[in-house]
Amino acid sequence: MKPIERFDLISKIGRHLQSAMTTTDINVYLKTFGVKTKDITMADSKWVYVKELLSDVDEQTIIRIAQDLGLEIPTVIAGSIQLKNLLDGSAMRVGRADFEKALQDIDTDPPNAIGMASTTLESICKAILDAFETPYPNDESLQPILKSVFQTMNLSPDGHADPDLKRVLGGLSNAGSGLAFLRTKYSTFHGKGVSQLRLEKRHARLAVNALTTVGMFLVETYIEIYNEKKNANKKDILEFSDLGMPPQDDMPDFDLFDIPDDEIPF
Repeated sequence: MKPIERFDLISKIGRHLQSAMTTTDINVYLKTFGVKTKDITMADSKWVYVKELLSDVDEQTIIRIAQDLGLEIPTVIAGSIQLKNLLDGSAMRVGRADFEKALQDIDTDPPNAIGMASTTLESICKAILDAFETPYPNDESLQPILKSVFQTMNLSPDGHADPDLKRVLGGLSNAGSGLAFLRTKYSTFHGKGVSQLRLEKRHARLAVNALTTVGMFLVETYIEIYNEKKNANKKDILEFSDLGMPPQDDMPDFDLFDIPDDEIPF
């Protein structure tokens, strides 16, 4: 979240609470989100008081408060916070750095934001393939890598009978592939001809939102598969232990998932 976006959102929260709650109610409400409050029952300005309380609060908490109050939050902000947190909690921190650069450049350098959005999705895809020990395709550009990820996690539209699900999965795949074409034709990653169309910040915002949607879906799908296999592994170990037998040699090898619960093995 940019500083100005954070400032505006905190200000909206302050205005809303100022009109809806007493100072005591504000303290009780914000404490439910883990926000430290002051031992006062009446603030000179509830708006200023709320802004002071939230000045050092993390972005995710601010987003949660705004959502709970029903305040409008730009999609690119809400989705980006979730994706950044997922990337930061794994071995994909390099992807987070690229993602943050894409977000920062939407308004100031749209072509570069588009290129960084595509690069971030490529990093996510490669990390997932690494986790599944799936070789990269010979062509390591985004479109074939994305296709390989969809196949690896059983997300290919052709693999599903439900026509509506096929449409949605096909749309996600096309959105991801579209980022690759935008990077090739319009980003700063390639040279441009004299008559080359110049994309604006609205196009960059579209590209970053597309990355957020596709990236979140892929990461969350991977985490779900990871949790299912880890739980299955634990269950198998317990069952063999009850029988006084060690796990059989031909059991699935889930060493990839043998890590602490709070870490995701990308």
